[in-house]
Amino acid sequence: MRHELISLEGDDDLFKHIPGSVYRCLHDKYFTIINANQDFFDLVGFSREEIAARFNNRLIDMIHPFEKEDVVAKMGKSLSDHAKCACNYRILCKDGSYKWILDSCRAIGNAGEYETILGIMVETTEIENTREELELSLDRHRVIMEQTSDILFEWDAKTERILCSSHWKEKFGCEPSIEIGDSCYKLAHIHPDDLLKAQKLSKEIQEGKSYLTTELRIRDKDENYLWCRVRMSNQFDEKGALIKVIGIIQDIDEEKRMIENLRKRAERDALTGLYNRAETQKQIRTYLEQRPDEYSALFMIDTDNFKLVNDSGGHLFGDAVLSEIAAGMKKIVRKSDIVGRIGGDEFTIFVKNITSAAAAEIKAQQLLDIFHHLFENDKRGFEITCSIGISMYPRDGIDFQSLYSCADQALYEAKSRNKNCFVMHEDMARSRFSGINHSSLGAAIDSDMRAPETVPEDLVNYVFQILYDTDDTDEAIQLLLEIVGKRFDVSRAYIFENTEDGKFCDNTYEWCNEGIVPEKEMLQNMSYDALDSYADLFREDPIFYCRDIYKLSSEAQIALFEQQNIRSTLQCAMMEKNHFVGFIGFDECTGNRLWTKEEVGTLSRISQMLSTFLQKKRALERDQRTVNQLRNILDMQDAYIYVIDQSTFKMFYLNQKTKLLDESAKPGMFCYEAFFGRTTPCVNCPVSHEEIEEVYNPKYGVWTKVHVEPFQWEERDAYLISCYDITAYMKK
Repeated sequence: MRHELISLEGDDDLFKHIPGSVYRCLHDKYFTIINANQDFFDLVGFSREEIAARFNNRLIDMIHPFEKEDVVAKMGKSLSDHAKCACNYRILCKDGSYKWILDSCRAIGNAGEYETILGIMVETTEIENTREELELSLDRHRVIMEQTSDILFEWDAKTERILCSSHWKEKFGCEPSIEIGDSCYKLAHIHPDDLLKAQKLSKEIQEGKSYLTTELRIRDKDENYLWCRVRMSNQFDEKGALIKVIGIIQDIDEEKRMIENLRKRAERDALTGLYNRAETQKQIRTYLEQRPDEYSALFMIDTDNFKLVNDSGGHLFGDAVLSEIAAGMKKIVRKSDIVGRIGGDEFTIFVKNITSAAAAEIKAQQLLDIFHHLFENDKRGFEITCSIGISMYPRDGIDFQSLYSCADQALYEAKSRNKNCFVMHEDMARSRFSGINHSSLGAAIDSDMRAPETVPEDLVNYVFQILYDTDDTDEAIQLLLEIVGKRFDVSRAYIFENTEDGKFCDNTYEWCNEGIVPEKEMLQNMSYDALDSYADLFREDPIFYCRDIYKLSSEAQIALFEQQNIRSTLQCAMMEKNHFVGFIGFDECTGNRLWTKEEVGTLSRISQMLSTFLQKKRALERDQRTVNQLRNILDMQDAYIYVIDQSTFKMFYLNQKTKLLDESAKPGMFCYEAFFGRTTPCVNCPVSHEEIEEVYNPKYGVWTKVHVEPFQWEERDAYLISCYDITAYMKK
């Protein structure tokens, strides 16, 4: 066959009327080109002469090696059947790149002993690149979806069909279904108590709200209800009609149950199971704010001479007595009534919707009888009595503080009458007891405040020992803030840490005493400049002590403390290399507080220890982030990277691409053992022979260009081996 392209008579006229890159070739094993139009040469960048000289006019040699076999097989079969053939493949261009083309061809006649083929090429590089990117994107999304347990769903408003990802059936064991009623759509699996919430959500969807979220309980195949968080958004057509609703369903059942458990623990007294002091007040206040139109009664109950019980039987026995008293009180009230422990041996009962003051007196007598007879058959045979003060809503007050004050005064009168009795507050007695509060409401509860036996007297040494021994600094710091906070009876103990630039700070740890509202979530990304350079308070002295916040000169700082109901504060600076990096604080919200010199000294030393261990933790976290970032960088490299010992060739590290090449390769193995299946080092190892740069591995059928770099790995001499895959180039 001649090297020159042959121009067949009539081709030039034919090519003029066919758009695109047109060629004519023989149906031989090389698809030898015999003619082509100018668009063809423009497509590949080669001239007629260059194609003849470089490829001997063989189209097959211009096709990418990875696609040659498929093209030959597909064109051979189709053209033999005299059918039209369409092939997608890459063709080599003059600049060394490959272009994707769609080749539509057909046998059209003979040229000597061979059929001739007429083909038209259309470049599809951009389309193929887009397709590849889409496939990669879909693969990434598939991997992400396989790694999450969230459920994707799509509801078609026109067909009223709902489609869910496979995780729905895995979690709930059935197919989702929709019920329709009252112009409202809802899932049939929703808990009955959540139906109103679901109906509201459905209406908001149809009203056009673009983003919605709610929490619902959904039934599984075992008839159990799981808490789920549902997030969704809407799609509308050009006329504003609802087309689809798409969203995500997350399983938050464990989270909700944990929160519910924490909520119960937060509002209940640990010993008796009754409401604690703060929750008792909250429940009563909430009820009274509704301004009920029926009578209610507030009972203040104090156990008489309870100190004798503790002295004679010990604290454990006293705790058992209090538990029995609480159980007895709960038996004579309704579920809707409020029963709480508000002091060491003092209780409150709030009876709703009581018929009259006379009915309250009957209830009070029942309480006296419970105390009197509670332990009469006990082996010890001792007697417990109580004193009770009673106030009535709305006669004695319409808010909690008024009712509490009246009941407290009545309790004082009962105590003065030799105890073991009840007294109803009367209008004429108010002036006599005005402004006097004698109960322990707001005081610490004995069983709550007793220090654990494991806590030594030297609190500073104890704090150090906890921090030194802990494996979980976060947990230890949170525990110590609670211990120190309770020991010094403060309202709130917390830590603020600065951002790297020192311009902002975040509340990272917080403990709150009973009845004190947590502020941590509200105190994030706080600007020092916005608070009149708050950091300057620690410039001269690492201790900032303020007995009365209203004595501060900065209105912004006063406002900050007012928002948190703080009256007094003691804060200790955290320093790192003479730089202010945050502070540890202790607040008092119940009133002004005078801190003693001993308290300031002890809290300062404890703060220094907390600061030291916390900064050590942050430094380790920064180092770990750096290590992780470096590992991520190595894992993202398009090269096989691993680290070996310089003397033994034992591997210390493999990046992700290397692990994917061979899952059996592990750190601790010898590189020649892992990658070449050898028992001794490779003869032509690039580590030993610098002139060797290209290595073929028959185990994987991969050619690599190897780069070796000596460096230190955890104080050991090592090599960093980087292998770049050049298989595609070697095939050429």
